[in-house]
This record gives sequence, C-alpha cells and structure tokens, in this order.
Amino acid sequence: MQQSSPSSPIASTTANTIANNGYLLALAAAALFSVKAIFIKLAYRHGVDVETFILLRMALALPFYLAILMLLKRQRAWRPISRRNLLLTVVLGLCSYYLASFLDLQGLRYISANFERLIIYLYPTLVLFLGWCFLRKPISLPQLLCIFGAYAGILLIYWQDQNFSTSALPPSWVQLDGTSWGALLTFGSALSFSFYVAFSEGVIRQLGSRQFTALAMLVASAAIALHFALQADWSRISQPWQVYGYALTVAFVCTVVPSLMMSAAIAQIGSASTGAIGSSGPVITLIAAALVLGEPFTAYHLGGMAIIIGSLLLMKRVASQETKRPTEKAQQAG
Repeated sequence: MQQSSPSSPIASTTANTIANNGYLLALAAAALFSVKAIFIKLAYRHGVDVETFILLRMALALPFYLAILMLLKRQRAWRPISRRNLLLTVVLGLCSYYLASFLDLQGLRYISANFERLIIYLYPTLVLFLGWCFLRKPISLPQLLCIFGAYAGILLIYWQDQNFSTSALPPSWVQLDGTSWGALLTFGSALSFSFYVAFSEGVIRQLGSRQFTALAMLVASAAIALHFALQADWSRISQPWQVYGYALTVAFVCTVVPSLMMSAAIAQIGSASTGAIGSSGPVITLIAAALVLGEPFTAYHLGGMAIIIGSLLLMKRVASQETKRPTEKAQQAG
C-alpha cells in the first residue's frame, strides 16, 4: 500500500487544519485575556473594593494551581528547588501576580478599560529598558524609535481620555486628576510585570513553566491574604452573587483557560505567530468596552491604538532581525 508523502493532499489538509486550529486558539486566548478588564469594571459597579476582588479571584484560581503541583508530584515531574531559585520565585511571584495585579485593578478604577489595556501592552518596552539597565543588553536606534512611537500613541489616548471619568476620586494625598493617577498606577503594574518577564526566564527553564507558575501563584495568594488580613475587615467577603460570578469568570475564563489555549497555540503555530495574533487584544478590549461599558470609541482611540500596536510589532521585528544577524555572520565565516 502506498504511503502518503508529506506533500500529499491528505498531509497538506491535516497540516492546514492543525494550523487553523492554532490560529483560532491564539485568537480566542487573546480575546479572553483582553475582556478581563470588562468583567472587573462590571464587578466594580456592585461596590466591591480592589483587595476583596483580588482575594476572591486568587482563592477561586488557587485550586487549579494546587492541582498542578499535585499532578507534578504524582507524575514524578517535580524538580528540586535551590535556595536561589526559591528566592527568585518568591520575588517574581510578588512582582507579577500580587503587585502587578493590585496596581492594575487599582488603576482600572480611574481609567477606561481600553486605556488600561494599552498601557499594560507597553511592557515589552519596559523589558528592553530593564535589560539595558541590569543585564547590559543594548537598545538599538530603530528599537528606540519604535519605543518613542508607542509612547506617542499612549499620549494621544491620554489626551483624548481627559474628558472621560469613572467618578472615582484619587486619595486626598494625590495631587493628580483621576485619569493621570489611574494611568500612573497601571504603568506601575506594567513595570512590575516587566520585571517578571525580564528575570523569570532562567528560573522557568530550571523549574519548568507549570511548577514555577503554580509556586509563584501560591506566593502571591499568601501575600494577598496577608494584605487583606492586616486590614482586619473580613466582613467584606460578603458580596453580591454577581461579584462572585465575575471573580470566578476572571479567575477561570480569563486566566486559566486562555493560558492553556495560548500554550496549545504556541505548540501548533509557534510563539511568533501566537504573539502576532495576541496584538489583537487591545482592539478586542476597545470594542468590548464600547459595547458593554459604553466607554469612548473615537478615531483618536483607533489612531493611537494603531500607532502603539504598529510600533511594538515593528520593535519585535527589529529585535528578531538583530538576533539573526550574528548567527548569519557566524555561518558565513564558517
């Protein structure tokens, strides 16, 4: 019986089907990650405070990550942890899943969901700066121009959103308007997350992504519980059922499910294609925020978004080309 060659119609159809599934998974993951802010905004309408919502979200997501650790133990896939890796895991868990989440949810009280998503989307520029400051990684002129372009887009949306108000007032000690204070808090969230991205690669390689993520989530959960306990007001746990529903949606539908989808998409179509499709996230947030929350959707928002996404995609392309050049020169010399 004749075997089907790789170029046969059957093999070609199978490859196309797998690739199409990968693209759909990547798009679905980007969509679910992006609408997280919408559900948080809806929860705020029921009067829940930031600390309570984070606690509920983490408590509902925690069983999933505990199950991962138990599965790793059962499969004998648990990797030993050195004292250095344990310390790094604790610090990075606090930076990402605790501090970044806390600042992000605080910022969402003052600014629109689409503005928040675009500020968070700037984290690759901060990763570059952290690499330059701490890891002595150079930043080329084309990359610097792309960074300036991205921040020009953010300034355009910041200017446009000066007329938008969530009615939340900054603390009395803050000498900023609500939009500026919310943007600053969200930028702090992006900076915290960029620390996680910039310094987690080594420890993830040694522990594996599942073990590292689950442990970092445990650290963040403990920090959030301590934060909440120090405020000594456990009566806030009593919330309307809608708040619990939104917390469960954010924890599972907008965190656990898309993370699994994204891993599957990377396995099928690669990280580059998955990342490119992920750039649709801010667009999805803008449309969803306009339809569900009634937030502004103007030509300025579209223009600023196009500038930001275009600048960051170009920055990734420049970085990819600069990474390939030394390899190509080495091959030519060899």
